[in-house]
Amino acid sequence: MEPLRSSDPARVADHRLLGRLGAGGMGVVYLARTPGGALVALKVLLTEYAEEPGFKERFRREVEVARRVGSPWVVPLVDADPDADPPWLATAFVPGPSLGEAVAAYGPLSERGLRLLGARLAEALGEVHRAGLVHRDLKPGNVLIAHDGPRLIDFGIARAPEDRTLTATGMVVGTPGYLSPEQAEGRGGDGIGPASDVFSLGCVLAFAATGRAPFGAGAVDALLYRAVHDPADLEGVPAGLVGVLGRCLEKDPSRRPAAEELVRELAPEGAPRDGRRHLETGGGTGGGAGAGAGTGAEAAGETAGEAAGETPDWLPEPVTRLIAERSAAALALPDIEHTLAPSDAPPGPGPAEPGPAEADTRGTSGPTEPDTRETSGSPEPRDARPAGRRRFLLLAGGAVALAAGGGGAWWAGTRDDDAGGRSPAAAASARRPVHTVALHGDLSGPQRETGRAQERGLRLAVAEFNARRDAPFTVKVRAVDDGGDPAVSTRLAAELTDDPTVIAVVGPTTDATGQASLAQYDAGLLPVVAVSTGTTALSIQGFRSFLHARLPDAVLSFYVSNYLRGTARSRKVGIVVDRPAGNYGTDLSSSLSNTLHSVGHPSVPEVVSAMRRDFGGAVDTVLSAGADSVFFAGLPDRGALIAATLRARAFQGARVSGPALLDGRFLTKAQEAAEGWVLVAPVIDATVKPEAKKFAAAYRERFKEPPPRYAAEAYDVTAMLLKALSGLPSKSRTRGNLLEAVRAGKYQGITKAFAFDENGMMAIDGTGGFLWRVEQGDFVYGGPAPITV
Repeated sequence: MEPLRSSDPARVADHRLLGRLGAGGMGVVYLARTPGGALVALKVLLTEYAEEPGFKERFRREVEVARRVGSPWVVPLVDADPDADPPWLATAFVPGPSLGEAVAAYGPLSERGLRLLGARLAEALGEVHRAGLVHRDLKPGNVLIAHDGPRLIDFGIARAPEDRTLTATGMVVGTPGYLSPEQAEGRGGDGIGPASDVFSLGCVLAFAATGRAPFGAGAVDALLYRAVHDPADLEGVPAGLVGVLGRCLEKDPSRRPAAEELVRELAPEGAPRDGRRHLETGGGTGGGAGAGAGTGAEAAGETAGEAAGETPDWLPEPVTRLIAERSAAALALPDIEHTLAPSDAPPGPGPAEPGPAEADTRGTSGPTEPDTRETSGSPEPRDARPAGRRRFLLLAGGAVALAAGGGGAWWAGTRDDDAGGRSPAAAASARRPVHTVALHGDLSGPQRETGRAQERGLRLAVAEFNARRDAPFTVKVRAVDDGGDPAVSTRLAAELTDDPTVIAVVGPTTDATGQASLAQYDAGLLPVVAVSTGTTALSIQGFRSFLHARLPDAVLSFYVSNYLRGTARSRKVGIVVDRPAGNYGTDLSSSLSNTLHSVGHPSVPEVVSAMRRDFGGAVDTVLSAGADSVFFAGLPDRGALIAATLRARAFQGARVSGPALLDGRFLTKAQEAAEGWVLVAPVIDATVKPEAKKFAAAYRERFKEPPPRYAAEAYDVTAMLLKALSGLPSKSRTRGNLLEAVRAGKYQGITKAFAFDENGMMAIDGTGGFLWRVEQGDFVYGGPAPITV
């Protein structure tokens, strides 16, 4: 849970807002009290979308669908006004995690838990289907967990099978990885019926049983292809459920069981087989909240069974404890925090501007700035808030960001890092307006070298800007450290978004921390420029404020293909995909496979399980199939294993990988076996590239060492942001205007040219991929990767 912001209203209709549960691309979800005292999750459509007829009509349909479905296992609609300004809807509040959150944190469910989960979701789907609708987006994030069973949420894209207002032939709607084959193929109209939801239910249960999606992870096109053509991965599913899940996951919709059949087949011994009877006896969170009358234990989600002392033995004990803690926190919620919308703010001077930023120039000598950052494990400042306020923050909101299109747990706390000396130029700049550029990075975790390099590159760009006599404003630096932890990343993104002085952010460092934080930044339209994240998923999710300032991993495969077919003269490529690499490995391998296939070049794929540390079998398979080169889609530690295996086989062909192996850990663990490996990465060596000569000299003078990888890239994007901001009139230097200026322009940096498409991705102009080779135990820069064969 996040506290209300000063710009949030105090009420929506007659509902008192208590805090923010989540935010996504289209709206904000608040925790609120109804006039009768019940807690609800209240979703408010963002103003810019409320003015677009298409989005408003979709919102109206969501309300209509929610009103038509009655089930104890569906979160009920409490109230709504799709014609209000802005439109809103309120659903009963469930103080529990999503299924995705619970499984990720505490592991798979037991067979009894899986049966109860499946039976009750099947019953919910049965009610949806009896109402003449198809949910279309059943996934772990759309299932909330309560003591007595799951709750199905989010009917934003639910439709009658014959309704063609959202889907048309060739258009894919839903969440890849949980879509049925007919959805993946974009079948329109009545091609998608109730059996499609059953397939998605099979995917959800497979995830709950194993902790992974049954068709893997990775690029969207790969997920859609597997759903249509590949068998589901049910390894690890309890034997008693393999058969029923296999039938749910049949490619042919006519061979899947109906939802009513699944209720009978999945219900565990002793569990009620008819949830409607449960509803009539008063169980579930739906009754009281739906009537707007529940308070106390009812509002916190206590069921009739729980009150009678029943044990929710279908859940792991930590999940049960988490629900209890959130329920208790809900009961301890304080009164509303008064807020002012911007139009209600009293006239008068705004908050005091911060002091001038550091203004070190390239010629400044002396020690580097002290490291005063707090890490995620550092002691937090003493919380001076009242006890009730502290209890309020215990209630994590990720589980109930139920219709905001994203979000996760929301936490409190941040850090400033504005270290650095003052020079006479800094004093002279004190009269200028001040803007803050933040560095959001992993400064103490596994990728700390990359994060610290980006921080120093940013600081150097800021120091040079502040030293200019004609600089129209002074720049302050704020660096925050997430330690590589996605939960901390979310918290820090909220802090930076709420800081009105922060005009832009460089970072985050990793895919995981980027995925966790971008919805927060997007809610505040705070420009975020990332130079080291690689997954295309960050760009295709529609975050308005995100700029991906490097080629995604999937695009790097184009250069890999050119190198293998051209420079290496490979006749057949062996592609070894390492499961522990997750989306990174899948993005690289599937894209390379597709690229090679498109030009008719043979390849041999081989997947290595996370349970195996011996790459001998995979290497022997691709070599025996005639591969004369090997591409490894994996991470540094296991890259050392395959490198050692290839060396033991005396393999002389090309050995190639992606940017993850451009890491000192690969050299340390692989030793001699790393020699000769070629890596394709989106980063330069600033000590070699002629255009970066001045930057490298300034960096060495300031920090007493050569610039490491990703320092120049962070320097470039910081300079790009400051140039765009300088080009705006002083009264127009807002986050939104800065974002628009960067998107519309093109900036020539020392590393490459920066331009962005409508999705915030780097414009693909044939540049941005670079070669590196391991020679004599070190990485040696080889210049631009080939754009032709």
